[in-house]
Amino acid sequence: MEKDIPLKIEILSSDKDDQYRITSAREIQLVLQKIAKGNSRIALYYSETNDFILTTLLSVDATGLWLEQSQKTDVNTRLLQSDKLIFVSSHFQVKVQFVSDQATAATCQGQPAFFLKFPQSIFRLQRREYYRLTTPVAAPLLCVIPNNQVAKHHLHEVTIMDISGGGVGLTCTEQDAVLVPGHTYENCKIDLPEVGELSGTIEVKNLVLLSTPAGKTVRRAGCEFKNLDGTSTTLLQRYVTAMQRNKD
Repeated sequence: MEKDIPLKIEILSSDKDDQYRITSAREIQLVLQKIAKGNSRIALYYSETNDFILTTLLSVDATGLWLEQSQKTDVNTRLLQSDKLIFVSSHFQVKVQFVSDQATAATCQGQPAFFLKFPQSIFRLQRREYYRLTTPVAAPLLCVIPNNQVAKHHLHEVTIMDISGGGVGLTCTEQDAVLVPGHTYENCKIDLPEVGELSGTIEVKNLVLLSTPAGKTVRRAGCEFKNLDGTSTTLLQRYVTAMQRNKD
């Protein structure tokens, strides 16, 4: 079950937050369809004083989306008169937000609904809470660290156990190169299948020894991404979203 997140409006900065913007109509529709399928809560803000209703997404297609109306007629009237609406929901524990102009009254699935035009862009605000994705065991992701930055230069490919917008969990055998807590490793490469290659800096935050059922000892390093650029952030979001969708 998806963890609830506060459905408060995020104040966005075009310079800082463009990395979280999705403009692909296909990706937008997939995110909104997932919200509808999961019956996720939606806050629809409709006034200058940030009044809102809690609603659900009934349906979505390439033309727009249909939302359940309030039980209160006066609230519906005020919402329909508003010329700015802010949609706030969540998708895999990540806040989704976009702005729309005036809603129109409609009917969907035999009940009164609000219709909003299909948004040109939405924000997936994966900043404070990160969905941690366990990578496939059969074909794990690899983090390629430049040879001159590890203790033993012959090893530069480290297995990724999990990955999120915030960082990666890396594992290697006790005899292999040791990643040092507090150290940063620049220009690391991660090939994300069918998405592209991510490039960035990681910082090792912690390192623990773990025993496997076979009796082997492995090193597990919790690493944080440092200042990922917009391209790498977008590639990572696309990969995580695709993997989550494939699990459904």
